[in-house]
Amino acid sequence: MPRVSGRAPDAPEVTGYREAVDATVAEMKRTRAIEKPSLLGELLREYLGRSQAGPVLTRSAPDLATLVDQATAAAAGFSPSAAATAFTAEDMVKILLLQQVDLAWWSGTTDFETDAEIAASPELIDLAQVRATGGVRFDFSVQSDRLLPRMRNFAARKMFSAWGPGTPGLSSTRIRPEMLRVLNVLAEDFADRCPPGSPPLWVNSVTRSVEQQRHLRRLGFTAYIPSAHCRGWAADIEMLWLEQFGTRDTLAAVLLDRRDRGDLNVIDEGRIWHVSPSPSRLHTFGVQPGSPLDRSR
Repeated sequence: MPRVSGRAPDAPEVTGYREAVDATVAEMKRTRAIEKPSLLGELLREYLGRSQAGPVLTRSAPDLATLVDQATAAAAGFSPSAAATAFTAEDMVKILLLQQVDLAWWSGTTDFETDAEIAASPELIDLAQVRATGGVRFDFSVQSDRLLPRMRNFAARKMFSAWGPGTPGLSSTRIRPEMLRVLNVLAEDFADRCPPGSPPLWVNSVTRSVEQQRHLRRLGFTAYIPSAHCRGWAADIEMLWLEQFGTRDTLAAVLLDRRDRGDLNVIDEGRIWHVSPSPSRLHTFGVQPGSPLDRSR
C-alpha cells in the first residue's frame, strides 16, 4: 500500500514538478550522466530534492532515495527492445519520474495484486459488455490466450493496417466507470477535431494487475511498479498508428490541452501515450463527486 502524506498536488504544483523533471532530463543529457550511475544519482537527488518537486514526491509511492535507486537501476539495466516504449535510457528515467504524478494523485488507492482481484472487483465494469450496448466511444482489441485467435488477429493486423494497430490488445477489459467516462470524452473531443471517416481513438491498455505488470516487465515492456494501471486509474492510448491517417497531431493536441488545464497527466512514450486523470478534475469529464455515474455513457 502506498504511503499518503498531505493533500494531492494541484495543477500548479504538478506543472512545477514537470518543469523540474524537464530540467533534470536536460541536465542528464548535457552531462551524459546516464552513463555514470553515481553522477546520475547525484543529479537526481539535487534536482528532485528541490521544493518545486516536493508536493508530488511527498505523495507518490517511493521516497526520494528509493526513487533515485529505481531510476539509476532502470538506466543501468536499459536495453532497447521492440516491446519497450522507451527508446533511450533517458526516456526510461523520464517515464518513471512523470509517473510519480499518477501515484501522487491516486496514492490512497489500493493496487489490484492479481488478475482474479480485477475480475472480482465491484468497482470495475466490463468494457466488452458496455461496447455491446453502444456505450464505448473508442476502439480496442482484446488479448487471447488461445493460439488460433492470436494467429488470426496477428494476420489481420499485418494485412489490414487500417483495421487497427499491431498491438496485442487489452489484457483485461475491466475498467473503472469513471475511467470509461474519461476515455469516452477524450474520444469525442478527438472525433470532433478529425475529418469525417477518420478512425476513432484506440486504447491499448487500461486496468492491469501487479502480476500482469511483472509479466510485462519480464517481456521487456516499460512497466514500472507501482503503477496507476494497477489501481485502475491509467490508460495507454495508441499514437503511432494514427500517423497513416494524419490524425496523430490532432490527438496529441487534445491530450496536451487537457494536460495543460490540469485534467490529465500525459506521458509521451513514443508509440503510445500514457494518461491518468486528476482526482480533483474528474468533473471536467462529467464525473460529479458523490453522484452515481451513468455507466452506459
